[in-house]
Amino acid sequence: MRKIAIIVGIVFGVIVLAIGDFVLAFNPNDYRATIQTKLEEQLGRKVSLGNMDLGLFPLRFRVANLTIAEDPKFPSNQPFVRTQELAVSVKLLPLLSKSVQIDSITLNRPNVELIKNAEGVWNFASLGQKSASSSSSSQQQFSLGELAISDGQVAITDLQDRKPRMVYDHINFKLTDFAPDSPFNVDASVQLPGTGSQTVQLQGKGGPLSHTNPAATPFKGALDLKGVEIGGLQKFLQSPALVNTDGVLSGHTDIANQAGKVAASGQMTVDKPKLHGIEMGYPINVDYGVTDDLTTDLLSISKCAIKLGPTPVFVTGTVNSKPTPAQLALNIKVGDVSISEIARLAAAAGVAFAPGTTVNGRINADIQARGAADKPELTGNLAGRSIQVTGKEIAKPVAVPAINIALTPTEIHSDNFNVTSGGTTAAVQFAMKQYTSNAPQVDATVRAPQAALPDILAMAKAYGVTGLEKISGAGNLSLDMHAAGPLQSFSSNQVIRALNGTAALNFNNVRYSGVDISHQLTSILNSAKATQKDQGYTNISKVTGNIVVKNGVAQTSNLLAVLDIGNLGATGTADLATQLLNLQANAVLSKAFSQQVGGGGMGSVMGGALANNQGELVIPATITGTFQNPRVMPDLQKMAQMKLKGLMPTADNPLGGASSILGGVLGGKGQPAAGQPDPVNQIMGLFGNKKK
Repeated sequence: MRKIAIIVGIVFGVIVLAIGDFVLAFNPNDYRATIQTKLEEQLGRKVSLGNMDLGLFPLRFRVANLTIAEDPKFPSNQPFVRTQELAVSVKLLPLLSKSVQIDSITLNRPNVELIKNAEGVWNFASLGQKSASSSSSSQQQFSLGELAISDGQVAITDLQDRKPRMVYDHINFKLTDFAPDSPFNVDASVQLPGTGSQTVQLQGKGGPLSHTNPAATPFKGALDLKGVEIGGLQKFLQSPALVNTDGVLSGHTDIANQAGKVAASGQMTVDKPKLHGIEMGYPINVDYGVTDDLTTDLLSISKCAIKLGPTPVFVTGTVNSKPTPAQLALNIKVGDVSISEIARLAAAAGVAFAPGTTVNGRINADIQARGAADKPELTGNLAGRSIQVTGKEIAKPVAVPAINIALTPTEIHSDNFNVTSGGTTAAVQFAMKQYTSNAPQVDATVRAPQAALPDILAMAKAYGVTGLEKISGAGNLSLDMHAAGPLQSFSSNQVIRALNGTAALNFNNVRYSGVDISHQLTSILNSAKATQKDQGYTNISKVTGNIVVKNGVAQTSNLLAVLDIGNLGATGTADLATQLLNLQANAVLSKAFSQQVGGGGMGSVMGGALANNQGELVIPATITGTFQNPRVMPDLQKMAQMKLKGLMPTADNPLGGASSILGGVLGGKGQPAAGQPDPVNQIMGLFGNKKK
């Protein structure tokens, strides 16, 4: 036995010495032309190789600056493959006899260009095909023990669907046991940048390769996502569908492709989901089974159960993405479940409730969506009950006891339902007609007689109405509004433009945060004594007036307010869509305040003010800007008219004495006819003829 071991050792040593002598004497560049020709024969493409050296364990050629040319049928200014380093493993025994047999190829940090032409043929489909100039006896089909790509960059150009060139980076790919007429194994992965696993991996077995239609190549395997951040995935895929969305994806999907029909089934979980930067506050789980016909681009959904936290939503049907826009035939069912998670998702998407609100209640829905994805026709019904909306900015809970919505291909309409908050009930009904057309129509009414101001503010904030967060107070509002007519879209501004109706105000103890109107008024006086510190808010003891809304523009001729420093009367308009103000106002400062700032006798002028016969300073002004940031400026034209005609408003009637002047300036008529009651004086009676 010892002799045998000695003999084996001697033989092994001789072999090692022989291999060592071979390696020392071997110059791999002598084989460059042979390897290049071999690759060209097997790939069917022009190949260019740079400097070469020999590596051991495993035995391999290392090649610098490899380039594989593009198929001439695919015009491109980029080669099919370009890499700084290529490792070619060869079989040892044939190499000892001066023959090269390639076993595997590894490309480190390559750039690969994939192109699909207008006929739907990919540029890689011709790899390994026989050229017309070569005889069949000299041809060998392209086969490899292993083809590996390490940290590669792949660019895809789709000329058939006219999609721009997309670049995908940091791709690892391994193809083993590849031959055109045999099955092969695939192991591909992407390591996305960021914390955690961030791994997307596809493993499976495919083949034989279909050269005429690569999408029809049989394949069976699995796709795994581990801790993948949607934000990073969006950057990798460059998909606009994932913009403004984030979360962490994990899941397993079984995939099978047969004759170009890909079946996929599995589960996916989205942790910490965000939509438009708003956290959902619950995980999203999806259990699905779908089939995608790659030839017709028809996606069939046999099962899709989406769990928004504990709330399930079931979807089945088809999506045909061949046309633009995609065509839907979907069925959506929600069976007597909590509305909380659905409302939170809708709020983050900019639909229905305002972000940051909490919605409780129950919902049932059975809806069919048919037609274009951007404007599908809907059929079915949706019912909600015991709905309650609360939130940090909502002073009182807002409740909808019950609401039923019917959907048809031509109209979506609700029944008459009530919205309550505190002691206020608003009667609401709405309909959207021809909603898939380019000229949809709205028909909605809101009526709330003697509604309390805090309650109306709570209702408006619950449904996402902006511009009201600076207002608080008490009192009543009588509201009768109707939105009707064609719209360019169902955006809030378009609906406001269709708004008509009336509102009667009778508020008290109102605070308007963010601006000090009294400070802006007294700043007009140009008096050191009149200069007050800007408090950043306005206290209004009482507000009365009637408002008429025409096509989204609110108009008033008798808005009256009692401020800390005096009384204010205003006429003009406020655009509810743009929130732009265009008001003409008279501020009559109280006698005590007028004397404090140095006001003079009747007709005397002080800065931008005149004095009336009661020793009160009158400041004619314009109010422009927006609801959020009103701007008060002196009205010099009106002041000149007052001084010329000697018509001075008083604190009891800020608008009455100057109505003829206002009419002249605005192109209207003067004082009310003799014997007819002055509506301004009637409204001022609500103030109790209060003076300061």
